[in-house]
Order: sequence, then C-alpha cells, then structure tokens
Amino acid sequence: MIVGVGPGYGHALARRLAHDGMAVVVAARNAVRLDTLVAQIEREGGTAFAYGCDATNEASVAELFAKVTANHGAPNLVVYALQSFGPGLTVDIEVPAFEEGWRKNCLGSFLVARESARAMLPLQRGTIILTGSTSSLLGRAGHLNLAVGKFGQRALAQVLARELWSQGIHVAHIVIDADIHEGVQRDDGGPQSDPVHISETIIALHRQPRSAWSSEMDLRPWNELFWEHC
Repeated sequence: MIVGVGPGYGHALARRLAHDGMAVVVAARNAVRLDTLVAQIEREGGTAFAYGCDATNEASVAELFAKVTANHGAPNLVVYALQSFGPGLTVDIEVPAFEEGWRKNCLGSFLVARESARAMLPLQRGTIILTGSTSSLLGRAGHLNLAVGKFGQRALAQVLARELWSQGIHVAHIVIDADIHEGVQRDDGGPQSDPVHISETIIALHRQPRSAWSSEMDLRPWNELFWEHC
C-alpha cells in the first residue's frame, strides 16, 4: 500500500512494486486521479487498486485500512509518501499554513503508521516505510512548514522501530536529499533522482533479512551536494 500517491515517486513506486509481482493499493485524497495509473499497471500485467483517503483524517485512514484488509488482507508493505511544503519565513507564516504542513507531514504519518501496525501485529510481519526529506534533519530558513512536520515524522519512525522491530515489523525512514525527476528537467539543469531508482531502494529495504535491518537511509544522486534540498 502506498498512501499519498502523486506523480514521480508515487507512480514509479507503484509500477515497480506491481512489476515485482505485488498486488498494489494506491491511495490519495482523490482516488479518481489514480485511475490512469491503475490502468497503466494493469496493461503492464500487474494488479492495482485505487482508494480515496484523507491521510490527515483519523476516520478516513481507519476506513481505508478496514476496506483494504477486508478486500485484500493485511498489507505486507506500507509506504507513506505524502509531503506538503509551503515556503515562508516564520514571522510571516499564518497558523492555518503551519498546521497544514504539520498535518500532512507528521499527523498523516502517525495515523497511517498506527493503522499499519495494528494490521500487521497479529501476523508478526510487515514493513512500514516513512518518506522524509532533507528537512527531516535540517531546519533551513524559509522551510519551517516542512521541517516541523518532517522532524516529527522522523521521531515517529525512531519510536516505532524500537516498539515494533522485536515483534517482526520492520519500520524504516528514508531521507530523500534530492530533487525527484517528475518528467520535467530542473530550470538550472541540476541533478535529479530517478524515482525508479528510489523505488529499487524501497524494495531492497522491504526485503532486508531480519538480522540486518536498516532503520534509516539517505538517498541522493551521485553528483549532488549533500543537504542542499528541502
């Protein structure tokens, strides 16, 4: 299951997982916009299902997991891919904008991870991956709305790893320190990460043997400066 599916990373990950033989559930606030992705996966011989979900709403997330579990069983892998960034200096940021960033980057991660754990615990297996960014580690000027939520998301991943690893559930946090290619080259021609290659890392994390699990990984292009993105 991928929650917060958008172009680039979310689409590439869904297609890669389906190509690997997994039945893929993709979820976004507007499920209709995922129809093209589902059709593409099915044309390529894969299996995919689209569901609507507001990841920042507790009832909506609970309903999503209830439907998915009833229709497809408990998920083996859940990836939280939603990110929201509203740039601005702290003195200028209004409360609604601040709250929106926190809800999408942190609260949604908590709600999805909690329901994932509840579904996986009876089976003593599964992988939960939370997708972070440079702002998960660095609070850069003009990035408050992203950094506050991403810092919280990273803390959530660390706590969950300590609570769930011993029960067979692999929790990992990935830090994408890069601009992700979404079909358009950067104006400055700078380096970008191929979302297909990021997807390979997700699969590798999911398949790590239990005696050598990773709790966090950072990803960037070979020719990228470190910690230069949002």
